[in-house]
This record gives sequence, structure tokens and C-alpha cells, in this order.
Amino acid sequence: MAKIFLVSFLSVHVPLIALIIHLLSGFDTGPVPVFTLILVATLAGTSICLFAIWRFIRPLHHLAVALKKYPEDKSVLKVPSNGNDEIAIVTDAVKSMLSQVEALNKQLKHQATTDFLTGLGNRRWLTEQVPALQSQADRTGEPLSIILFDLDYFKNINDEYGHDVGDSVLMAVGEVVKDCIRPYDLAARIGGEEFCIVLPRTSGEASLNIAERLRVAFESSYVEPLAHGRITCSFGVVQSGPGERLQQLLRRADMALYKAKDAGRNTVIGAFVNKKP
Repeated sequence: MAKIFLVSFLSVHVPLIALIIHLLSGFDTGPVPVFTLILVATLAGTSICLFAIWRFIRPLHHLAVALKKYPEDKSVLKVPSNGNDEIAIVTDAVKSMLSQVEALNKQLKHQATTDFLTGLGNRRWLTEQVPALQSQADRTGEPLSIILFDLDYFKNINDEYGHDVGDSVLMAVGEVVKDCIRPYDLAARIGGEEFCIVLPRTSGEASLNIAERLRVAFESSYVEPLAHGRITCSFGVVQSGPGERLQQLLRRADMALYKAKDAGRNTVIGAFVNKKP
């Protein structure tokens, strides 16, 4: 602000300064030369004032434009803030606040789409992600399969040992899943003790092998004070058919899962009646 006041003060006095210099220099003091001098000096002073103010407030204009575009374009976070005047301070403050907002939004999005116990995705996240994978599979002709599983007798674990032990079991299951899946696979906890794994570019037969490896890994895991081998899961495995939606897939996988439970639990059952050729 001090710069603007100083420039404005000097610009306003340009005609007076020019007149004083004109008189002291002994130039013609007739009305026409003096009037012409004052007019030119006034125009020059005004032009200098307007140009200087435009240069001073241009960063504020850039900031306003960037803020207007902020919902679609995050370039406001890259707006330079030169100097230490008020506009630079405002620019830095705005960038700092928006950076905090961005970090908070990412944190909230993560919390809204992640199961806090297992670190896997939740049902909402899975529902948002799967349609794009199914569309890609339909375009490329590649298979896509789903493994649905839940913990056997999980309610008994909570009733006998308490919910803290039950939570530890869920966390152990989450770690096993994260260790066993590929970077492009999707895994989510979609219910209390129910989990879903989406396997792009994976046939139903290959998914059965993956489910079997998971079954063995769960059975081998240990959480105190449970007995070794107490953590087991039942699995339903399906391969996506053409145009089949997620809910249809989950329904078929759920039927296979119940067959696994009826077969004695700790079992993998596949259902591929709608399998792609």
C-alpha cells in the first residue's frame, strides 16, 4: 500500500514539479506554453500513476482469476507471490489455506472410502471403482473375476473373546489380503466380516487358485488368544459375464459363498455358469 500512496502522491505533483522546473529554467512563461506544459505533465503523471498501480495490483488480479478457476483448476497453488507487501501476504495466506483445504479433502476422501480397521476399501469405494473395470474388461475382452469371502464363526469369536480380539482378527485378515493381491486388484471390506476382492484380467479358474492361497494363508495366521487354525474363511468365486453389473456378480458370489458354508466352511466354491467364452 505504501508504494501505491507514494506513486499517487508523486504523480499528482508532476504538473507542479514540471511548472517549477519550467519557471526556474527561464523558459517562456506565457499562458500558452505554461498551459501546454501543465496539460502534458498532468497526462504524463496520470499515465505513470495508472501504469504503476496496474503493476502493483496485477498479482491480485492473477490471484482472483486463479481463485475463480479453482474448482476445476488447482493452478492457484502455483501463483507466485513476489515481495513482502500486502498483496504478497494475501497471496501466501490464500495458498496456505487452500493447501490445507486440499490436504483435508484428501484425508476426508480417504476416510470416506477406506475401512479404518483393515485399511482396505469400503463398499462405497468398491461400488465406485468396479464399473470402470467392467467396462474396460468388456472393451478388451479380458476376464474379470470376484472373490467374496467371510470369516467363519466370527460372531463366536466376538462373543467368547470380546470385540477387541475380533477387531484384531479383522486387521490380520486385512494384512493377509494386502500381502496376497496384485497392485491393480481391488480389495474391500463390504460388511461386518465380509470381504470382496476384484481381480481384473483374471479368469475364474485362476481366481480359484488365488482364493485357495488366501484360504491357506488365513488358516495359517494367528491372533492371540485364539488357537492356531481358528481363523478360517469361506469363499465364493465368480467370473463376470458380458454386461453383468456388480450387484449381480455379488449375488452369484454370495450364492457360491453359502455353498462353501454348507460344505463345511473353510472352503472355496466357484460359480461360473455365466462365464465369458
